[in-house]
Amino acid sequence: MSSTATSASYDADDIEVLEGLEPVRVRPGMYIGSTSSRGLHHLVWEVVDNSVDEALAGHCSEIVVEMLPGNVVQVTDNGRGIPVGVQHQTGLSALDVVFTKLHGGGKFGGGSYQVSGGLHGVGAAVTNALSSFLEAEVRRDGHLWTVRYQRGLPDRPVTKGPALAKGTPTGTVVRWRYDDTIFDGDVRYSYTTIETRLREKAYLVRGLRFVLRWPGKDEQVFCSENGIADYVAEMDATSERTPVHSHVVYLSSQDSAEAFASQAIAVEAALQWSAWNGRTDESERVFSFANVISTVDGGTHVEGLKAALTSALNRFAYDSGKLKQDKKEAFHPKDIWEGLTAAVSVKVTDPQFEGQTKSRLNNSEVKGAVQTFVYGALGTWLRDGRFKKDAEAILARCLEARGSRLARGRADSKRKRGVFDDSPLPGKLQDCFDSTPVEEREIFIVEGDSALGTAGDARDKRFQAVLPVRGKILNVLGAKNERIWANNEVEAILVAMGGRKEAVGKRVVASLAPGERRYGKIVILTDADTDGAHICNLLLAMFHELFPTLVGEGRIFVARPPLFKIDLDAKGERFVYAYDEHERSALVKKHRRRGDDVSRFKGLGEMPWQHLQSTCFDPVTRKLQQVTVEDVGEVSATLTLIMGNGPAAAGKRRSWLADVGLAVPS
Repeated sequence: MSSTATSASYDADDIEVLEGLEPVRVRPGMYIGSTSSRGLHHLVWEVVDNSVDEALAGHCSEIVVEMLPGNVVQVTDNGRGIPVGVQHQTGLSALDVVFTKLHGGGKFGGGSYQVSGGLHGVGAAVTNALSSFLEAEVRRDGHLWTVRYQRGLPDRPVTKGPALAKGTPTGTVVRWRYDDTIFDGDVRYSYTTIETRLREKAYLVRGLRFVLRWPGKDEQVFCSENGIADYVAEMDATSERTPVHSHVVYLSSQDSAEAFASQAIAVEAALQWSAWNGRTDESERVFSFANVISTVDGGTHVEGLKAALTSALNRFAYDSGKLKQDKKEAFHPKDIWEGLTAAVSVKVTDPQFEGQTKSRLNNSEVKGAVQTFVYGALGTWLRDGRFKKDAEAILARCLEARGSRLARGRADSKRKRGVFDDSPLPGKLQDCFDSTPVEEREIFIVEGDSALGTAGDARDKRFQAVLPVRGKILNVLGAKNERIWANNEVEAILVAMGGRKEAVGKRVVASLAPGERRYGKIVILTDADTDGAHICNLLLAMFHELFPTLVGEGRIFVARPPLFKIDLDAKGERFVYAYDEHERSALVKKHRRRGDDVSRFKGLGEMPWQHLQSTCFDPVTRKLQQVTVEDVGEVSATLTLIMGNGPAAAGKRRSWLADVGLAVPS
């Protein structure tokens, strides 16, 4: 057995103990997920969540988030103010404990907070540890108290200032600047990301006022009186979906003293079904929260919601005579979730989250609490005469989904018997060998016939296929079912991947069963210019809307062809690629090259196949970006922002482009 160890010895002196906040600085990803822009924003969420906990405890009505010069963020609340007295266990001011000690805070063992999102007591300390400096100002006990830290260590002790004027409200101000030595070099705060999160928080804490102040932007105020019912309505509106019923179903255990008294867990749910948009599957569209924390990976509260909806709507269908229980007719959960936008929010005294980033709720007792409450409350709502038309529309939507599911099943059965064996593949598809296992097969969707020629030469015919699409395909966001599947390019992609479509009544049903897929990886390959980027976005929107399971399984990739080739010698035998103008400038300067040494690729069709092969097709040397979804709400909002057709989306897009334009280096 060989060894590559740098030292032959291993003894007690090799064991290190990281003190204080050192573990956070050494392994930041364990605490904030990553050192990318997503992790950067997590610093903001931790501080904001602490202020939200004050609101949940009934002591805060306003939270202000400001972006100050120099990438400094400031969060201000009018809560009680962080305690400043000496904490008996440590002998430190409680203010120092909050910002310098992991697992220290007022959220353990009850008392200060009955319900809290910041359960682990590491939020403020992590923000401090990963900042070049952090300052806090506290108004409480009749005085202004201040403290300052540098890279997590005390720089100025807790200082008692002059007495506050009579009537001055209590509260806390936290101000910090992230540490450049910790985060990736290209990180930046996103106005849109922070705006979206604060708007979301306002829906989750009814009546709590959020204020966002950003240089060059009008002050934004977010406050909701209808809670997650407003949230669901907005998510459908921004996604350009058409609801089939006018009233959002809103269920809350807190609206009924009798119902809430029988449960130790507060439950809220909001539901709205939309017209079918042509998806090939029934992937979920549910937004879940626990103690005002977004649980992007769901958890036991989502499981309870699913079970309750299926049971309640089956019972309603039986009572309405639309399904026959004695014939064992029933809704499958997929029938209920197709076309549904749902939000579920729970408040739990002792939440058990999966990981510090709190992406999933694990409390087993929550499933039963949600299932029991939602089943009873939804049954009552469906039978309420005030919502008769809404209930009938919801039931009709679920029956339609059931009919489509059964039709897809019949189509899949026909294919298994060989009825569709002679269905032609798209004529311009250059396929790979049938003998190659499906999981190893790749299909590249390229821009136009000219790109097909070069890509056809660059591919490995054993496992790589190429399908050209003509120009800018249909933007499926907001498009009707019949228009989507009448589009030749969309249909060609469906059929090439192994799917089929057929008419069921007045609608077209498309299916892409896992067992019928022809490729394990789908790669979008477009020109490296603005038109290519637009086509890539159209394709991404199509996959997100029509083939969400493929996205969720991580099967969609984007290839990155270079825009420039920079020769490093006179013969052009040594060269480097640049993928945008800024990289070209940097490489020309680094290698001391002249303008004559730089050649621009005008498009895939005019690129020598050898260069396309090495950068996009060769698994060893290519650059592929996998398309993943971490937060379904954020992805939906971003797609609508970039690709939405409505006037509201256009207005937001203009504002966003102005914001991004100011941030692009000159």
